[in-house]
Amino acid sequence: MQKYIIGIDVSKKTLDICAIFDGNIKKKSFTNTESGFKNLVAFTIKLQLSDPHFCMESTGCYSEDAAEFLHNSGFKVSLVNPLQIKSFRMSKMIRQKTDSSDAEVIANFCLQNDPSLWIPKPRENRELSEINGRLDSLKGELNRLTNRLEKKTINIAVKASIDEEIAFLKSRIKVLENEAKKLIEGDEKLRRDFALLTSIKGVGAKTALQILADMPNVNRFENAKQYAAFVGVTPFHRQSGTSVNGKSHISRLGAKKIRKTLYMSSLVVKNHNQKFADFVKRLEKRGKCAKVIIVAIMRKLMHIFFGILKNGTPFDENLAFKT
Repeated sequence: MQKYIIGIDVSKKTLDICAIFDGNIKKKSFTNTESGFKNLVAFTIKLQLSDPHFCMESTGCYSEDAAEFLHNSGFKVSLVNPLQIKSFRMSKMIRQKTDSSDAEVIANFCLQNDPSLWIPKPRENRELSEINGRLDSLKGELNRLTNRLEKKTINIAVKASIDEEIAFLKSRIKVLENEAKKLIEGDEKLRRDFALLTSIKGVGAKTALQILADMPNVNRFENAKQYAAFVGVTPFHRQSGTSVNGKSHISRLGAKKIRKTLYMSSLVVKNHNQKFADFVKRLEKRGKCAKVIIVAIMRKLMHIFFGILKNGTPFDENLAFKT
């Protein structure tokens, strides 16, 4: 079957495209604005390509606006991890790197690998993600200022200024947390999923919010292993022949923010959830060290999240930990 591919290299101001069709390659540049998106669609229609597949790297706000416009215009769109494109470029021994060559690399990657199609998050989830990102930023700044106050000697005026800024940050954090709560309570699916996630003893509102805000829809994944792999808590084994047999560790090729929150949840469920405590004891008897056990809990939580969200049923500890 003939494939028509349009690779897009996205920057803040421009979209450099490379169209591959009928053995031909055509390149062009558009502005990264709504008028540029419309011109790109008009250009595509002019080429008379049948069911073209657009592909671009996932670069946050710079790529998602274009991806959403193309998706809403009825086109197939893929957003891929930039690391995949980098690895593909290295495998092809491509030495030059320009916006135009990047677009061609992305187009050829799409042609050879047929990446999965991107589906935009519902509006409520996108808003929740924006709120959660801002909360992370404010809490990071709050933590930085709080640490400054631990200095043994500090100027009185400086301390007063920091105290005032801390009070302001706390008030902003409270406003955003209330806004996130309103969003969740006002949407039936978010409200249901939030209740499902927090039905696990030890999983609190912060973790549930992180999962709902930053994880893709559970239906995008075929199984729990893929769901856990998105976060980067799947094992990475290093073995080759008889001479190389390195230690296994987690891949870390995934969502760092979710992994950080998941780590804190794992510490809580380890100490306060009896079923997880029994799970830990079994791992300890097998000689697993503390760090490996925490990672195992993180992976177990992601598997459980997948199951309860996929099936729409509350946490069943007997089902989750059956032998």
